[in-house]
Amino acid sequence: MVLCQVHDQVDDDIVLRAQVADVIMLFLPGIASGLQEITLGSDIQGHKVTMMALRAWSRIISLVMEDIPQEENIPSLDAVCHVNISNSSDPLKCSLHAKGVAGMKELMQTATRSQNWLDAAAIKLNVLIPSLRELTQHSHFKVRKELAESVRLLLNKCSRNMKPSFTELVEILISLSEDEVEEVNKIAKQALNDVNEKCTANQNSRPLIELLEENFYKLLTKLPRIIRGSDDAAQLSHLNHLAGYLRLFGKQRLPQVISSIAHLRRLLLALVYVAELNCSNVSLLEDVAIKHHDDAMQYATMHPWKEFKFIRESSVEDKLTYVCKYLGEFGNLSILVDAIQELILDMPQYKKELTLLLNWIINVPFEDPTTLSLYKTIVDNYISPDSWYLPLAVTQNVSLREAQSNIVQCGLFLEGLSIIAQRVGEEYHRFLLKTLYLVIERAGSGYSVLSMIGFQTLQQIAKTLRYATVTDLLQANIDYLSYHVTLKLRRVERNPGVLDVVALIMKYSTMDVLPCLKDFVEDVLRQSAANFQQKNSYSFLKVFHIFAVCIRRLTLNEQIKTSVEEEISEDPSEIVIRAIQEYYQAKRISERIEDDDLGGKPEDILEELKNKADLDNEVQEYLEDEKKAEPPLSINMIKEISKRCLHFLPSKDLARVLLAMDTLKESLHILSDWENELLPIVHELWHPLVDRFKDPNPLVINRAWQLLITLADVSKDFIRSRTLKQVLPSISNFLKNSSKESYNQKSGGVYEFSQAYKLQKELLSQLGRTANNLQLQERELWNLLDIAQPYLSVKQNKSLQECCITMYKDIADYDADIVWVKCLRICNTTSTIEAPDDRFQTINLQVASTNIQSEYQKNVETIITYIQDKTIGVSRQ
Repeated sequence: MVLCQVHDQVDDDIVLRAQVADVIMLFLPGIASGLQEITLGSDIQGHKVTMMALRAWSRIISLVMEDIPQEENIPSLDAVCHVNISNSSDPLKCSLHAKGVAGMKELMQTATRSQNWLDAAAIKLNVLIPSLRELTQHSHFKVRKELAESVRLLLNKCSRNMKPSFTELVEILISLSEDEVEEVNKIAKQALNDVNEKCTANQNSRPLIELLEENFYKLLTKLPRIIRGSDDAAQLSHLNHLAGYLRLFGKQRLPQVISSIAHLRRLLLALVYVAELNCSNVSLLEDVAIKHHDDAMQYATMHPWKEFKFIRESSVEDKLTYVCKYLGEFGNLSILVDAIQELILDMPQYKKELTLLLNWIINVPFEDPTTLSLYKTIVDNYISPDSWYLPLAVTQNVSLREAQSNIVQCGLFLEGLSIIAQRVGEEYHRFLLKTLYLVIERAGSGYSVLSMIGFQTLQQIAKTLRYATVTDLLQANIDYLSYHVTLKLRRVERNPGVLDVVALIMKYSTMDVLPCLKDFVEDVLRQSAANFQQKNSYSFLKVFHIFAVCIRRLTLNEQIKTSVEEEISEDPSEIVIRAIQEYYQAKRISERIEDDDLGGKPEDILEELKNKADLDNEVQEYLEDEKKAEPPLSINMIKEISKRCLHFLPSKDLARVLLAMDTLKESLHILSDWENELLPIVHELWHPLVDRFKDPNPLVINRAWQLLITLADVSKDFIRSRTLKQVLPSISNFLKNSSKESYNQKSGGVYEFSQAYKLQKELLSQLGRTANNLQLQERELWNLLDIAQPYLSVKQNKSLQECCITMYKDIADYDADIVWVKCLRICNTTSTIEAPDDRFQTINLQVASTNIQSEYQKNVETIITYIQDKTIGVSRQ
């Protein structure tokens, strides 16, 4: 750059620059091609080398090709884009190169920078300019910034002499005007403004935008092919190019461009082909459990539901959304919406992509209230039954591919409603009654993707209408929802989605809406009692289960809230005072005991009798109040649900039996504090439950066992005798027979996936705790230990061994002596009872040993060690 006098400290003398240019013009072909080769080199050479080569290239060309100031000679862009240079002469005198040294001397003596030479040189340089577009994809922003500076320099100083390259240079600026780095796009935008002003100043020239329209249409034609066959950087560069055109057109020109139906369809189809979606990875597995939307959102974040066939980078997707955003901001929204809806009818195979584009296009600031009618049209199209209720399950008539596509389509409809709610603000109340029930139905869907999108849409609607939470939104519209739910529950076979609505309403309900929930449940109870509704029994049971889970959650929340409030309200000084009072009372009792055998002083005896009478009166009053206390509404409803579920326990339908037992398990926990309501249910439940333990299906026995555990938790020894006589034999037979199947089964094997293994594990894990709840005596405990003994063998499955050891430890916590004796009975060993105190002697118990190492030795020693450590720890305390 120093030799060519284009460095930063160069002298601005015009005469000197002209003289240098006259010399450099002879070497321009070699200099331009050599520097450009360096400029387009690999990234390995470093961005600084590329940047400096580009700077030298642009400055040298601008020095040689600089326009000569002429009065009233502003370049005409019509002439710029329609250049016709005559090649009849040889202005570059290329023929002299063939004459050797003599020809070179003649060339150096006769060559001048005439207008013919400049025009001919411009044509040669035009071959080099298109390759500069590759630099718009360069990984380093400083190279892209230098490119913008270089193009601006050439357009400012050589726009007339480089007529053939004018359009290509402007195209480069258009791409750079959408660069993600502000330093780059700012320079490019300013350069475009300068060029546009320069063109506008010439009355003989059309505006720059009109001249570039043809190139815009060419870009639309080739864009899908480029996107489908290019890498990420090339995709981003060409989308930048398209976005730059739209920004350049702006509100003044873009509405005119898209007013042509042919051009608009070409634009939309180009975007459709670019945004083609891939639905093959969408999961169709349904989650039958009550969903936690936080988990669903986490799952959807890890497994995106919108996947593009040809777009891989998020930056490319973001740029595509910006292209649609520019269309919505600068174009005629009404024309765009009508055109997309016509394309949906003409090309239904691209309905998903067109819906996606429509969602992006309408995601622009809401400024004109008259566009509300446009949003209404979109909402009506989205929620029309033919569009909204697409088949989501694979059947004989619906293929897997179609079902996956429909999942994505429904998700796009939900996303569209969310965008409309976000943009129109509180005006969305116009559409609330149309869409709320449908969105709740999707939020409660068993498909995780739809559930996540539906719940996000609910959150956006709540935020838009100024509700703090989704719960507040539901409570404010509970009357509307109750009407629809009650209506659809009467035809539940035609409206299976109503169960999802009920589930979500209950999940986000509070005690305030319990009367409305009562209407739902009572209506279902009436229908479930009718014989002609037996085919809907599973649906009814699902409503009962959802309600029971909801009430239990609300009850636990109330209890936690009450306990926290009590802890907060309790003053530390009150705690100290109460402790002192308790100490004082204990002291007085101690003094009375130490008094004479007749009961102490006469006045103390009289006071004690008086206190006892008062206490008897208080107890009597409490018992009367308890008899008069009526259970709350929720308890009565749970009681009725429990009675209804009892009818389904003997059913031969496995799904009904399992759901009925799950519902009863939840209900028993709720009724645990209401003994008068609980015990009759327990009594009625017992005989159907016992029959389930005789079922050959291990899954049924497993659920029955879980229900029995719940019964033991809530009713304690009320069912002890019946459990020992009617249930324990069945459990004993199963564990005895299945212990032979699990013998020599390794961990991680196929056996661990069987229902028999799961039942074994469940029984062994919970038997110890159940024995404690039932307050079993030593004889019964010995029988339990005897039943589980085969699972202490080291040849049993490892997990089952651990569960059996846990069971022995649980029983040892309740009665350590019986476990210790049982362990000595199982394994021949020498055991030492450590003395808890120096006053006792250490006793060694010798049990007859054998020469054969017992397979129970290891696990039995573990249990004995646990008992000894526990005994020593207790004695030291």
